[in-house]
Amino acid sequence: MRALVLLLMALGLTVGLLPMLSDLIQETFFAPEVEYNGVYEPLPGVEMSRAYETTMDISFEVRAGLVFDWWASVLPLVGAGLGALLGVVLGNKGFRLTREPMA
Repeated sequence: MRALVLLLMALGLTVGLLPMLSDLIQETFFAPEVEYNGVYEPLPGVEMSRAYETTMDISFEVRAGLVFDWWASVLPLVGAGLGALLGVVLGNKGFRLTREPMA
C-alpha cells in the first residue's frame, strides 16, 4: 500500500507542478522595460518591468486576479495530498501494485 500511496502522491505532485513550469517559461521570456498604460491612474507613461505591469493589470482589471495567482502555488501540494488520499482509499479497498501469482 505504501508504494501505491507514494506513486499517486508523486503523480499528483507532478501534475501540480505544471502551472509552476508554465510560470518559469513565462519568466524566461520577458520584456525588461515597458511603458505602463493600464487603468491605474497615477502610473500611465511610467517605465516599469513587464512583470510588474502584468501584475498591475491582473490586480486592477481581472476580478480576484491575484487570488488565482496565489492558488497556482498551492496546486502541487493539493495534487500530492489528493494522490496520497486516493492511494490510502484504494489500498484499504484491496488494490495492490504487486500481486502474488495465483497457484
